[in-house]
Amino acid sequence: MTYDLIIVSQSKHDLIQVTENCINSALQDNADLNIIIIETYFLTAYDNINKNIKYEGEFNYNRALNLGLKHCMGDIHILANNDLIFHKGWSQIGDLMLSNDFHSASILSQDAKGFQRGDFVYEGYEIGKHITGWCIFLDNYCLDKIGQLDESVSFWYSDDLYACQLKAAGIKHGLFCNLQIDHITSRTLVAQSVHMQRKYQLLERSKYLQRQMYYGARTREGMHKINS
Repeated sequence: MTYDLIIVSQSKHDLIQVTENCINSALQDNADLNIIIIETYFLTAYDNINKNIKYEGEFNYNRALNLGLKHCMGDIHILANNDLIFHKGWSQIGDLMLSNDFHSASILSQDAKGFQRGDFVYEGYEIGKHITGWCIFLDNYCLDKIGQLDESVSFWYSDDLYACQLKAAGIKHGLFCNLQIDHITSRTLVAQSVHMQRKYQLLERSKYLQRQMYYGARTREGMHKINS
């Protein structure tokens, strides 16, 4: 199983070490890993990466990921924040997805949020529970079905839009609880000004709600075709 790890990074000050920690932890498994950095600040010479791409223009999280997806070569694509720590064994996820017939997946973090840790898979689309927006795994079938990630919002609700795309395309998503990836609480986001955080969190809501209605109509249309 081969993997593309797309990391959206902001390489300045202590965040450089945050990205390095993410890369190094992912490499522990010795998986066949193609690492792509989408850099929103200055290009940094990280070791063991395959491609370092400078993001230009106003920041859009899904647009950054789409830029990385253009350079993917693997079976499984990992959409990742830079503030992650991969625990050893994480690369079993591809085989687990295949054997359980999931084309999109998340891995349980240090915060179990009520899910039982162990050999369990929970199917669903709830953000922050089934779908961990800071690290998502999807295969080529999923990517073919949804097309590129929806870029209608800049940051907040990006994962909500992904959930809408999955449901509209009839792709089931699973949270795998026998592996672990830790999220270090949005280290890049908290480095932003309060104004920028409010912009990301609040001003994008109306855009998301409009797209949610669009995908809801597509989901209902798909269900009607299945039942007719």
